[in-house]
Amino acid sequence: MKQTLPTRRMRAHPDLEQLKRQAKDLLRGFVSGEAEAAAEVKAQYRVTDASQFALHDAQLVVARSYGFQSWPKLKAYVDGVTVKRLADAIRAGDLAEVVQEMLQARPELADMTTSYGDEHRPIHYAVMKRSPHMVRLLMQHGANARQGIDPHRDATTAWTIAKERGYEELVAIIEEEEQRRVEAKSAREAEVIGDERARDAVAAGDMEWLQARHAEGTLVNPIRWDGGGLLTVAVRHNRPEMLALLLDFGFDPDERVSSGEGDWVAYSQGYPLWYCAALGRREMAERLLERGASPNVHVDSSGSSVYSAYSHKQWDMVELLCRHGGVVSADTAAIYRQTDLARQMLEDEARGVLSQGIVSPGKPVAEELLHFGASGGDPEIVRMALERIDWPRNDERWFRSLAEPLSFWHHIPWLYAGNHELDRGTYLPCFRLILERCDPNVMGGFGRTVLHEVAAMGDHVTDEEARPFARALLDAGARTGVRDEILKSTPLGWACRWGRAEVAKALLENGADPVELDAEPWARPRAWAEKMGHAGVLALLRQHGG
Repeated sequence: MKQTLPTRRMRAHPDLEQLKRQAKDLLRGFVSGEAEAAAEVKAQYRVTDASQFALHDAQLVVARSYGFQSWPKLKAYVDGVTVKRLADAIRAGDLAEVVQEMLQARPELADMTTSYGDEHRPIHYAVMKRSPHMVRLLMQHGANARQGIDPHRDATTAWTIAKERGYEELVAIIEEEEQRRVEAKSAREAEVIGDERARDAVAAGDMEWLQARHAEGTLVNPIRWDGGGLLTVAVRHNRPEMLALLLDFGFDPDERVSSGEGDWVAYSQGYPLWYCAALGRREMAERLLERGASPNVHVDSSGSSVYSAYSHKQWDMVELLCRHGGVVSADTAAIYRQTDLARQMLEDEARGVLSQGIVSPGKPVAEELLHFGASGGDPEIVRMALERIDWPRNDERWFRSLAEPLSFWHHIPWLYAGNHELDRGTYLPCFRLILERCDPNVMGGFGRTVLHEVAAMGDHVTDEEARPFARALLDAGARTGVRDEILKSTPLGWACRWGRAEVAKALLENGADPVELDAEPWARPRAWAEKMGHAGVLALLRQHGG
């Protein structure tokens, strides 16, 4: 049986004896017919004979309620077998036997991120330590060497890091273990085919097959973090009769799915309604709303269904969702340059009449408007927000705000939410407004500065557009010699890697070292330019003695 979502949250310092008492309490409550205990057991365990439900069954339910597959895995977590401890062991160069024992207890740790909001995986640290044995060990336990770290995922996969540093022995190990997985795939195909068969049946409208599987008790809804489940398939393929059938089967209208465990769990939910909003499928949206779908839950990083309706300009859907309790939140208003609405939100907050759901509880409206107004490129919203923010100049929160305009959000070519007709020239004024208020050297994840980010702006931003951002930072006192923790490179190194000639020119004119003899050979500006084939940047380095 596939378990449902975690329903318990782990305390800061979990205690095994306390968890054992929870299992005993659950068993006692279930046997005595307590409704809450019965509901938890039903959600996590298929009981065929209640009289046979024992303590070990209650322990399994408790483990699943915390997001673990079994009681031994929960026990291992409490005993300290966590992904953070695994990563720390690898970084410290601990004995391979220690790591092996941890992976034997919990092999899933090999491909987990170290914490919520930090996308480093253990294999990143193994590659950066240049440890062939650790890399092979992690790959054999399911590590994904092709998953990078936001916001530069392509440049920060374990495979890319190994390749660009010249760690060819690690590249060979990764590719060899990946090939082993391909060859062993047939052994796992039955389960995959089963999941795909259900999705295919929904897409094709094969009601008879679905009804038969449901009658057998074998039909489940495998929900994917990045694509929803069977209800989402029904919506995307415009199968209202399939959606009705699946809802009648009792499947979750929000298709909630979790990631993480123990002391951190993240949820993605709302895919079916999100796609209804994006595609303008009102009838299916109404059916989902009638069955309890929420217009305000968020699909991972893609926002709520109200946000989806806004981004796809489905105004009829905006009206429907708002009529059913949907909220145009501060982030949606800001990123889509709804200046008047943003102003009203600030006024409502000041008067103490702000509607619920505009921002997360306890979060000031101004902070949300600042981040997303900067991303959407609305200088007036940014200005209004800054008037209500008093962070110290070196506060790390400035990094995100300062980096937001660099994305040129509405002009990303592939982005569904794009509004390419909007003025491209408003991102720079937003950037300058924020820069006036903060230290230009504030740092983000893995030790990178905003100057690094300018050097890696997307391909849809021209060199001529990127240069003024670099110039503004340099004029404000941004340092050129800071190295990040993954590419081990300065902003000039980043500019050479990403081929940003105008940014590199601005850096060199400001005194950036074109040679960087103190850097590792693979991380020097010239090495990056040669590796990535950027002849123009290489010529520029030569002109400046590099």
